[in-house]
Amino acid sequence: MDLRNLIVVLRARWLMIVAATLIGGLLGLGLSLLTTPTYVSSVQFYVTSLGGDSAAAAYQGSLASQQRVQSYARLVGSAEVARQVIDETGADLSPSELASQVEASGENDTVLLNVSVTDTIPERAQEIASGIGVVLPSIVSQLETPDMGGPPQAKLTVVQPPGLPTDPIAPKTEQNLAIGILFGLLLGAGGAVLANVLDRRVKSREQIELIAESSVIGDIPFRAKQDRKEGFEHEIDFQGGHSPTAEAFRRLRTNLQFLQVDKPPKMFVITSSVSEEGKSETAVNLGLALAEAGSRVLLVEADMRRPRVVNYMLLPDAVGLTNVLTGQAGFEDVVQQTRHDGLELLACGPLPPNPSELLASETCSRLLEQLREKYDYVIIDSPPLLPVTDGALLARKTDGAVLVVRASRTTTDQFQQAVTNLRTADARLLGSIMIANRPARKGAAGYYDTYYYSSAKAVAANDG
Repeated sequence: MDLRNLIVVLRARWLMIVAATLIGGLLGLGLSLLTTPTYVSSVQFYVTSLGGDSAAAAYQGSLASQQRVQSYARLVGSAEVARQVIDETGADLSPSELASQVEASGENDTVLLNVSVTDTIPERAQEIASGIGVVLPSIVSQLETPDMGGPPQAKLTVVQPPGLPTDPIAPKTEQNLAIGILFGLLLGAGGAVLANVLDRRVKSREQIELIAESSVIGDIPFRAKQDRKEGFEHEIDFQGGHSPTAEAFRRLRTNLQFLQVDKPPKMFVITSSVSEEGKSETAVNLGLALAEAGSRVLLVEADMRRPRVVNYMLLPDAVGLTNVLTGQAGFEDVVQQTRHDGLELLACGPLPPNPSELLASETCSRLLEQLREKYDYVIIDSPPLLPVTDGALLARKTDGAVLVVRASRTTTDQFQQAVTNLRTADARLLGSIMIANRPARKGAAGYYDTYYYSSAKAVAANDG
């Protein structure tokens, strides 16, 4: 996945990312609110060791002090020191509890000893630190006094007495909130990428072209209400302006004419992987786009299981293709002129019990050859490729098939199997048409779509 695709995925699943970010921030804030605040009060000691008057003796005394700092740091956590501090301060703690709240450390290459006391009550933290400031020097003085008597060999001096802490060291609300938001953001972005990887639906032209090893010849946007004719909601209003959908079908018309410059396809099948992908509606509107350019177009309803084209165009379906293939009528007797100049319709007719046999017959082959000679374009609406073989049979008898793919609905497995079915039947795949399954993002319309909309509005304003 390159950076561009990653950005597309993140924008498509922004709700997931925002939700995860908010949850992460709320968890960080909740953790801070549920955590009892703790305070730290510190006391600092200066360690002094006896030395002589000479420089060498003074140096040895300094080294001895540095060595003693680490020993005194460990001494702070002893049970004896804790017991005496409790006696000194009257703290309502056991020696082990108090020792767990105390931390001592020596600064490297210095004779300073730092002792910190952590407590949920700031006053008690200061009180315990003050107690250590009294008890620890006394214990050190006893330990450093020789058995034979004399002055102590080392002593502790408080150089920084403990103060009353006002700000807790934990919880760090701002830090926890920032960490929660960052964690939620990363989790949301990771979840979006994972969901995209696990999502087997077709979502881009690149996916279609990679699977089909052929180009996407049409990219049809989501049809807005203004694109639909009143009473004919499945037909694009080509005469009513230059809507994005109408222009998309005009570009599809142009792409079809340039698929093979020397011998462009004149008779082809419009099919899909499974049902409800928009193949019949695509066939109708592609026929309208070709007829608009002055071509003589025949639309053949070859889906003998669930015919839709006749209903979309509001025409009768009493007789049609099945009557011709069974010899009950001639083509000229059943073909219908639509209300659009240049576009005729061969309806399905009565539903037969053996659609595949009829379409595979020699009668069907002869009929197709006659239609090729009679019309500039013959568009055949066939059943989906996965449930039945009708579409593959017809694609083999014609110039090829155009596969309709509904974005974010058709899965890659379904599309791959449809392509395989065509190749198995030795049928040619002319290209694919990707149909959007939802409205485009605001501002995502291309330059030409924006231009056409602006032009249409300007014309309407001038006419008014």
